Amino acid sequence: MNTSTTRQRQAPVGRRPRGADSAGRERLLDAAIDLFAERGIANTTVARIAEAGRVTSAMVHYWFDTRDKLLDAVVDERWAPMMRQIWAPADAEQQGALDLVRGLLGRLLGITKQAPWLPSLWLREIVQEGGLLRDRALARIPQDRSAAFRRTIARAAARGEINPDISPELVFISMLGLVMLPQASIGGWRRVNPSATLDRAEFERHVMGILLHGLAPPVRSPHAKRSRRRSK
Repeated sequence: MNTSTTRQRQAPVGRRPRGADSAGRERLLDAAIDLFAERGIANTTVARIAEAGRVTSAMVHYWFDTRDKLLDAVVDERWAPMMRQIWAPADAEQQGALDLVRGLLGRLLGITKQAPWLPSLWLREIVQEGGLLRDRALARIPQDRSAAFRRTIARAAARGEINPDISPELVFISMLGLVMLPQASIGGWRRVNPSATLDRAEFERHVMGILLHGLAPPVRSPHAKRSRRRSK
């Protein structure tokens, strides 16, 4: 898997690499993420990470000290910058609900295109109870922006601007599911349906169509309105 992604770095977790070491550390962290997404953290040994990163096991411990610090680095140096990229431009107090959702969804789709390992890692280690990145990752979601997002959705539903059957508490969770699950499960689906493809443009239209049309308020026919007036 390709691990190229937008790299907005915090100070490295574990030992700070010297100049010549930094590329090796980044390569090792990328190798660990690929293996975690493919095999799961519990099934990935330090020796396997070292082999994939083309270093010795001793170097893994040199750069990250402990397995926990390696997991901290995955979250702090990969997951957290992506969460900031998704949420930082989202101004729930200034944007309408549909524009807000469209922007968040577009950035979420863009992130998974840049980091194709993310959906599998999300499914294995974040969304599931007992996932080894779950608590670390959820703590990095900006709670103030998430709460403002939910309030904006609730106000829009109350005003009839979006479907009133939509739960504000479930909109972002639904967005994650629509974006992440198909990409994480396409390998298994291809075994069931060998002709299945995941054309990127088609996939993005599909996700946008389901979510944005699902958010749209129900269209009531003029006949239905006349019937309601007569019944009053």
